[in-house]
Amino acid sequence: METTEPSASQVEQALALLRDALAEAQATVRSYDTKAQIVGVGYIFALGIVNNLKRFLPRVDDVGPEAVVLTWAIVIFPVLLFGYVLYPSRRIAPVVDRGAPKPIRSVLYVSNEAPRTLDQIRTNALAADPLDELSFELLKVSGLRDLKRRRFLRALFAALVSFVFLFVVQLLRFYPGLDAGGA
Repeated sequence: METTEPSASQVEQALALLRDALAEAQATVRSYDTKAQIVGVGYIFALGIVNNLKRFLPRVDDVGPEAVVLTWAIVIFPVLLFGYVLYPSRRIAPVVDRGAPKPIRSVLYVSNEAPRTLDQIRTNALAADPLDELSFELLKVSGLRDLKRRRFLRALFAALVSFVFLFVVQLLRFYPGLDAGGA
């Protein structure tokens, strides 16, 4: 079976498609950062409201240290998870199978950890296959996007568990027999 080289217009169309896909993936990665910041701040404000309702919560004197540790874990853990959404960087994005032994010159990602000269960057850009470079970068950024999405959903779930826990504790205050502090 004989393969033919793509025409110049096919290559241009493929490059345009990859650029669009890469731009969308990068925008989505940034949007998860923004979402995590907004929801994290909203969660902290909501905790302030819950704090004003502390008269419904048992006093520290009425419960053991385990309950205090559990409450802090339930309340603080979601904040840490929202911060964890912000952490993933390109360095910890999933490894991309490069397939064929053709070199990826990383023209679209220049790391400050491995400084390059202007001439090295220019030489790599001229020698790079744009389809390979964009395809590799798209896979890398897409992996990062998926990682951030999973972490964001995990943080939302932890916040939900936290609020359900706080709701149940407050609701139990209406049942004196179950109240740790008594009536």
